[in-house]
Amino acid sequence: MITELFRIPADSIFLDGSYNLALVLLSLLIAILSSAAALVSVELSRQNPLRWQQQLGLLAGSISLGIGIWSMHFIGMLAFRLCTPVDYAANITLLSLLPSVLASWVALNLLQREQIKALQLISGGVLVGAGIGAMHYSGMAAMQMAVQLRYDPGYFALSIVVAIIMATLALWIRFGVRSWQNRLPSWQLNLLSGIVMGLAISAMHYTGMLAARFVAPVGFTAVVEVANSQQMALIVTSVSVLVTLLVLLLQAVMKFYHAKHSSENSAARLSAIMDTALDAILTVDQSGHIVDYNKAASLLFRCSEHSLAGRHFSTLVPPEIAADYQAILAQSQSTSSSGLLGTERKLSILTDDGEPRPVRLALNRTELNGQRLYVACLSDISAQLKAEQSLQLSEQKFRSLIQNIPGAAYRCLPDQYWSMLFISDAVESLCGYPAHDFLLPTPRLSWADLILDEDNTLVNAISHDSSFQLEYRIRHRDGSVRWMLEHGDALRDEQGNLIALDGFIMDITERREMEEQLRLAKQQAEQAAEVKTTFLANMSHEIRTPLNAVIGFTELLRENPNTSEAPRYLATVQQSAKSLLVLLNDILDSAKLEKGKLELEQTDFNLTELLDNVVSTLWVEARNKQIELKLILDPKLKPYYFGAADRLRQVLLNLLGNAIKFTERGTVTMEVSTSANGVQIAIRDTGIGIAPERLSRIFDPFTQADASMSRRFGGTGLGTTISKQLVELMGGALTASSVPGEGSCFTVSLPLTAGKASTQISSPQQLPPLQLIIADDIEQNLDLLTAILERDQHQVRRARNGAEVLQLLTEQTPDLVLMDIQMPVMDGLTACKQRRANEQQQGLAKVPIIALTASALAEDREAVFAAGMDGFATKPIDISLLFAEIARVLQLPLSPRAATPAAASVPSQLLDSDHGSALWGSEAAHRRELQRFAAGPLQHLCEDLLTAESEQNFSRLLQQSHAYKGICGNLALPALSTACGNLEHVLQQQQPQLIQPRLRQLCEVASQTRKAISALQSDIEPATAEVPTQSLATLLQVLDQQLQNFGYQDALLAQLAPFATGRWHLAVSAIVQHTEDFDFNNARKQIATLLPQLREQDD
Repeated sequence: MITELFRIPADSIFLDGSYNLALVLLSLLIAILSSAAALVSVELSRQNPLRWQQQLGLLAGSISLGIGIWSMHFIGMLAFRLCTPVDYAANITLLSLLPSVLASWVALNLLQREQIKALQLISGGVLVGAGIGAMHYSGMAAMQMAVQLRYDPGYFALSIVVAIIMATLALWIRFGVRSWQNRLPSWQLNLLSGIVMGLAISAMHYTGMLAARFVAPVGFTAVVEVANSQQMALIVTSVSVLVTLLVLLLQAVMKFYHAKHSSENSAARLSAIMDTALDAILTVDQSGHIVDYNKAASLLFRCSEHSLAGRHFSTLVPPEIAADYQAILAQSQSTSSSGLLGTERKLSILTDDGEPRPVRLALNRTELNGQRLYVACLSDISAQLKAEQSLQLSEQKFRSLIQNIPGAAYRCLPDQYWSMLFISDAVESLCGYPAHDFLLPTPRLSWADLILDEDNTLVNAISHDSSFQLEYRIRHRDGSVRWMLEHGDALRDEQGNLIALDGFIMDITERREMEEQLRLAKQQAEQAAEVKTTFLANMSHEIRTPLNAVIGFTELLRENPNTSEAPRYLATVQQSAKSLLVLLNDILDSAKLEKGKLELEQTDFNLTELLDNVVSTLWVEARNKQIELKLILDPKLKPYYFGAADRLRQVLLNLLGNAIKFTERGTVTMEVSTSANGVQIAIRDTGIGIAPERLSRIFDPFTQADASMSRRFGGTGLGTTISKQLVELMGGALTASSVPGEGSCFTVSLPLTAGKASTQISSPQQLPPLQLIIADDIEQNLDLLTAILERDQHQVRRARNGAEVLQLLTEQTPDLVLMDIQMPVMDGLTACKQRRANEQQQGLAKVPIIALTASALAEDREAVFAAGMDGFATKPIDISLLFAEIARVLQLPLSPRAATPAAASVPSQLLDSDHGSALWGSEAAHRRELQRFAAGPLQHLCEDLLTAESEQNFSRLLQQSHAYKGICGNLALPALSTACGNLEHVLQQQQPQLIQPRLRQLCEVASQTRKAISALQSDIEPATAEVPTQSLATLLQVLDQQLQNFGYQDALLAQLAPFATGRWHLAVSAIVQHTEDFDFNNARKQIATLLPQLREQDD
């Protein structure tokens, strides 16, 4: 039966129909309106709270949409015209309405959902499309006409596919349009969705019409149909519109019912809330009268339930508050705004019995039926204020307690970070960070971050089962380390679970430092005992060795004074005595450095000359050991520096001498360079090196590279100690590094500043112009010597080593050669020997050669003349002596001025009281120090200097003149200080012919100075009352016992200070001076002389 619909005879004649455009447009309009109405019905149904209401609305909407789809189909059929009359079977036509309604039910159920899955969308599209297709083709089956209705299978299938696709598309578009609901009003969205769905439904119908084939029977005669389709279309349209309106009316009625029911519920709920609210709620009109209130308002104002109605709000508040609020209400009415609205504030109200009551007021405004109303919410805060006052009192007590605890109280979580729930402000005094930096929930750091890593293990190991106490260190905000003492206890809940830790933390840094000081004091005492033992052991060995030689050889001489070995014995005794003197001087220097009694003399000096002097002094010793001695200078070095030149020379001689002493073979290098702070001098050797365990103690007294050094290389081990102390006294640093078996490096860093050039003494004689060759490996020395010589019209050629000198001598024969001894490539001695050999072999003229060296040792002079040199000049250059030596070698006449040098000038002022008072703080203190000086050192000054001069001990003479120059300068004795300086200068310049004149001049000034100080005695008033002599005698006896044990206490000397201005001031000052100078023998002699005098006075 169904297949007949698709069987079309080949000779069939098809009839073509046409469409009435107006009816076609009407069908589209009906489809769109029905779709839009159905979507509105779905939206209204979704808003209904009850399930049955939602289903009833969907059913009504489905019927409306189904009739609309059916109406669109029927009007579309009426719009189609054939050349034959067409009727419709009523039963089949009505039956075709059922698939349309079912399809609409499926579609609207899907559209009611908020979201839809892909499978649901596809299945819904299939059902809706199939339903619409069934409605369409069942409706066409109701057609009754003369022609036969057949379908093209292709178009038929296409119509079904189009129906499904268009249904799916319509549903998908509806869900897609929902995403625009925030940008378009609801009615625009429904209209847009209705247009899409109406066009989709219409597309399904007219695609299905393309599949219809109208086959004319045999003998068919076309008849023009009397058209009544328009009337039928209008009737169908009216019915469809009527049904749609009825459905919308039903939805409106249901929405009204829902709104009414919701309003009643809201009113009942609001009434219940108002009646059960604990806060008073008042509604006040714009004139200030109460129009509504809840039960809590009656309780708050202590009045009956109906007595508040109509009352003015001003009767419920104090007069001053009423006026303010009346003004605020008036402003609100005129400006439609007020700062009071929407805020909370505290005020007092008056109850009906006149009692004031504190409340919190919240006020807002609303419009109801054109009337402006104010809603006020009043909360009784009497109990809250009392609780707050009680809490404040409790908090004040708590804070007072916390602040008075010696430390910081805390409560923290029991985690690894010590997360702080609370910590007192005192924590800032402990660690430098404020308390809020530690507090949860957003701490900037944790307490655990401050604990040192070394103590973290100890802290993490504590048990939280009970109270605990521990000590640990933290890093303070300023970078320092602080010791903490912590007491803590565990806080548990009712189930015994650990919830927090309570405790307090104290700073015990001072206590720990005190304990550490006690431990250090104990260690220092033990070390001092060990050092004393070491000192005695080393000194007994070092002193015994030279004394054995002195005693042994003097015993031999006493037994046999006329032996031929006497000169050798005496030489050995002298050498041993010198060694013993050097040892004692080292000990004295070390003791003075430890006591801080050594003073530095800061002067301008030529660093290059000083370094050359040091190298030249030790060059012979290095050459004898066949060690290459190098001096490397940084070109950036300044020619002059300001500092303690003598002490720097002492340090370098010691370090460079050690390097040569402990180097068997290889090289010793002294490299001098500039640094950020001044000058750095590195002395490297290829010697035996120092073991790591001894390197750390190399600057300790009596420490050497290994235990056998003293016997193998000699020495006491004090040299590096004194050098380090001197360098540190000069503000620098001395460090050492070494690799055993490869060598060592000692580095001296000194903060030297740039100095000024010393005034050069002009040449006292005028040499005729000469052709000279000068040789030195130090550029600064060549520049200085060239400037001096060329200033006097001499022609100068320069060389930097002995090889270059020999090359220059092949090119010309100069009048004289000035040549340094120690130079790289070829030294001066070797070059001189080579030149003398060339002169003999080649018959060349002899060229006079003068040696330039900083060494004044006798063996150096012997080496110079043994090599064939003709003269000897010392460095640093003294022009007078150099020109005198040149004149002697070349046999040139000397100027008479060279034999009679000018006398040194001495200031006529013996005492500078103003300067002395400024130095010592007062005139009395200055006079007291002068008397101590006169009673002690000044008495022996000339005697000591003359003894050293008679013994030809120029080094001791130089040392003493330098020391007395500093002492006299500090005592404001300009004449005597200058006289000592003149003697020191002569000794430094090695002018022996001037020593005795300077000594006589110095002794004369010393005698005058002693008389001037003695003249002050009559003017001295005792600074304090005469102290009983028994106390002085007791102190002197105690001091004598200490000196007998080769030591003394500074506190004891301080107790003797009051006696330095009384009757015995001269003797006491001398005793103190001898003690501070470590001259214990003379101090004890003075004590032995003074004690009998004190006893006689007591008797």
